Amino acid sequence: MVENHYPREDELTDLQKQKIAEVRRKCEDVSWRYPEYLTDFTILRWLMGWDYDVDVIIPKIGHAIKTLFNLKCHKMPIKSPEEINSYGRTLSPMSEYFPGGIMSQDREGNVVYVHCVGKVSPKTIVKGGPTSMLFKSCIIEGELAIKLVREAEAKNKRKLGCKVIVDMEGFSMDHLYMPAAKIYLALATLLQDLFADFGRVVYIINQPSIMSAAFAVISPVLSNNLKEKIKFLGNDWKDIICNDIGPENVYPQWGGTKTVGRPDTYLRMGGDVPEKLWYNPDANPDEKKLKKLSVNARSKGVVRVDGKKGKQFKWLFRVSSGDIDFSIEFDERTVYPVFRCTTDFHPEMDSFLCEYDGLYTFVFDNSHGLVFGKEIKHYIELM
Repeated sequence: MVENHYPREDELTDLQKQKIAEVRRKCEDVSWRYPEYLTDFTILRWLMGWDYDVDVIIPKIGHAIKTLFNLKCHKMPIKSPEEINSYGRTLSPMSEYFPGGIMSQDREGNVVYVHCVGKVSPKTIVKGGPTSMLFKSCIIEGELAIKLVREAEAKNKRKLGCKVIVDMEGFSMDHLYMPAAKIYLALATLLQDLFADFGRVVYIINQPSIMSAAFAVISPVLSNNLKEKIKFLGNDWKDIICNDIGPENVYPQWGGTKTVGRPDTYLRMGGDVPEKLWYNPDANPDEKKLKKLSVNARSKGVVRVDGKKGKQFKWLFRVSSGDIDFSIEFDERTVYPVFRCTTDFHPEMDSFLCEYDGLYTFVFDNSHGLVFGKEIKHYIELM
């Protein structure tokens, strides 16, 4: 018997109810951070995404809650797709150049996300901001979208999800630029780790002649669960999308009748990142204050700095080659999420508000580096 992947509340099986209760009980040590996160349908997404294997799911949910908590997602009230798009633009000057956004919610309440992948400029976007900036923006946007879904699920008493439209118009071999592709692959892996079974369907439209090459690049990091939901549409894609989502929920560019509102609430359209946003090391005096830290393969390097409640850390670092998993810990707890950062074109830079007095540990983790060690040039300051 085929499992109903989007059941109503009264259609949950006894096994599903039992597993939901088990997961909720075993997550009590982390759920206090984000109480409204663990709804029945959110837990069911994790169960369906990981074949009901509770032992595998518990640490993954713990990681997701801690990451969202550290990014303050639990404190972000959002009421509409347009509000999410407007807020997303405030997260970084680079946001405008990562094309896409939340188009609407369909008639059932599923969120509709559009990614205009052919509008991104791979060779300039890597110069405009640190890797973590992109990761944080996408995680926050994803969680805010799920907040809309949770509200719709509570109202309609049915499991829902996200319908994704990947518009390939303008895609060319330039978009397979490997430094940017590596960041995309890391982002795809990160989002799947945090948002289990969120995608309901993925429509790929305006496919280029090199579609097979493009899919071969991204396919290895996609879960089997997600691959099964991908639909490559032909010339009738506007009819299919509007019939599924409702023309009133689709912008005219994709065949619908949805009214376009203020520019800041519309989808981001990408394009070349202007040179004024490219990083200039000569304009940053911190570049002359860098210290060296050697991190062997399969090991971690740490820098410990005293922090004071109400003050901010700011940092800058570069990796000699490849990437490094960076995070901040306090009292053996992760307080700044783990991000796999590359610095080939832009150093890693950010700031962090101290909530406690005491010793903070900046972690540079090269455990995934099986052969080569890495040198980290870093500067950390308490302001």
